[in-house]
Amino acid sequence: MLFRSLTLLLLLMALIAAPLATHAQTDDLVVTETRLVERLDAFGQETTLLTGMIENTSEVAYSSLTLFADVLDDEGEVIGEAFGYLTNQCGVALTDVAIAPGASRYFEASLDQFAEGEPDEYEFFIEAEETDDTGTRDLDTTGITQASDREVVLVEWESETSLRYGVGCDGDVFSEHDWFRYDLETGETEALDASPNAQYVTDAMLRQTGITQVTQSRELDPQLYYNSFLTFPTQTPRIVYQTDLHTLITSERDGSFKRVVNTNLYQYSLQGFVWSPLANFVAYYFGAFGEPVRYLTARADGAMISGPLQNQDPSQTVPGLTDDGQRVIITGTYSNTTGEDVTGYYFRSVVNGSLEFMFEAEDIPGNNYPAPAYFRKDNDTRYIYIVRDIDGQPSLQCFYREEDELHTLTPLPISLADDERAWTFLSPESNTLALAANGRNSGLWLIDLHAFDECR
Repeated sequence: MLFRSLTLLLLLMALIAAPLATHAQTDDLVVTETRLVERLDAFGQETTLLTGMIENTSEVAYSSLTLFADVLDDEGEVIGEAFGYLTNQCGVALTDVAIAPGASRYFEASLDQFAEGEPDEYEFFIEAEETDDTGTRDLDTTGITQASDREVVLVEWESETSLRYGVGCDGDVFSEHDWFRYDLETGETEALDASPNAQYVTDAMLRQTGITQVTQSRELDPQLYYNSFLTFPTQTPRIVYQTDLHTLITSERDGSFKRVVNTNLYQYSLQGFVWSPLANFVAYYFGAFGEPVRYLTARADGAMISGPLQNQDPSQTVPGLTDDGQRVIITGTYSNTTGEDVTGYYFRSVVNGSLEFMFEAEDIPGNNYPAPAYFRKDNDTRYIYIVRDIDGQPSLQCFYREEDELHTLTPLPISLADDERAWTFLSPESNTLALAANGRNSGLWLIDLHAFDECR
C-alpha cells in the first residue's frame, strides 16, 4: 500500500453558535459542523471538547489523521489550542480508519484555553496520509442505496417513503443524538434541530415518570435520564424506559398511566428494544460482546407476554420477535429429536418454552449483529430477514418459514469489529429494510426487498 505524507492547512471561520453550518473550503479535507461540548473525563472532571466532521472532498482516501487547531477570539487573537483525532461517536479513538473519497468522519479534540475570551474562530491544521484504502465500498450489492455514512444508531420510519435517523453513541438516550430526515423518493437529507419526540421531555414529564428519581432516597438526580433508555416507538403513543434500579416501565408520553413491566432486573444491562407492528416488544440485555443475550417480551401497555427474563433460554444473538410477541427468534445449540446437538436458528415460545427448529448454522454472529426481522405477509406466509456472515462476508438472507427455504439475497457493505454494532428496521409496509451501523464502517443503507426474486 502506497502512502504519501500530507499536511493540509485548513482555515475555518466557524461560529460555534451555528453548529450545523457548512463552511466552503477548497482543500481535500473539509472541517464542518464544529461545536464545543462539555464532558466528564475518566476522573470525573469536566472537560471541554471541540467536535465536528471532517469531509474528504477529493478522489483519494486519507488515513492516520491528526488534527490541531488554534482557538481565536473575536479580535483574531489566539486564546487556546486543540488537539484531536478521528473518534467514534462514543469518543473512542479510531487510529486505524481511513476517510474514503466523498465520506465524512467525526472527530474530537481536547481544548486548552490559556487566555481569557470567548472562542469565536478556529484555524485548523490536519496531518494525514494518502492511501488506497476504500473499505467495503467496492462490493457488488443488489437493491441497496446508501443514505448516510455517519454512525446511525436509531431509525424511526415516518411512512413508507420517509424516515428519520439518529447519529450518536449507541448507549446515549435518543435526545443526545443528531437527527436527520431522509426522503426515499428524492434521496434528500434534512438536518433536524432535534428529534420530534424531544418536545415531550419536560420537567413535568420527568417528575411524572420518575426517570430522574433515586428509588431509595427519592432525591432527584438529572444524570439518571441519560441511562434511562427512554424510547418513543413509532408503533404506539406509549413510551418505555428504565429506572435507576433497571425497573422496566411503560407509560403515556406525559408520564401518566405508568405500568411496571418487570422489577427484578438490577443485575442486567439493557441494550435496547425490538418492536413488532402490533406494539409488542422484546427488551434485550447483555454486558459485553460475546455474552449471551437475555430478554423478555411485553406489550406497550406494560403487560408481560413472556415469563421472567431469568426463565428464558439465552440467545447468542439479539432475538427477533413475532408480531404477537409470543415467540422470539434466537440462536443456540439444542438437541433434536434424535438427541443430536444442532447449532442454528430457532423459534422459541416465551410462553411455554417450546422450540421450533428453523435451520442449521455453525457460524453464529455475535450479539453486535442485528436481530432477525420478522415479516408476516399473510396467514400462510412468513419471512425472516437475517444478517450474518457467509464465507466471512456479512450478507442478507431470507428464511421462508412455510417452505423451510433459506435464500442468500445480497452481500452487505458492513464490517463490524467486536465493539461495533448494527441494527435493522423494517418499513411500515415491509418493502424496505433499513440497515444501520456504527464504528469504522458506519452508515445507513436502504435495502429494497422487491429487488430480489425470493421472499416476495
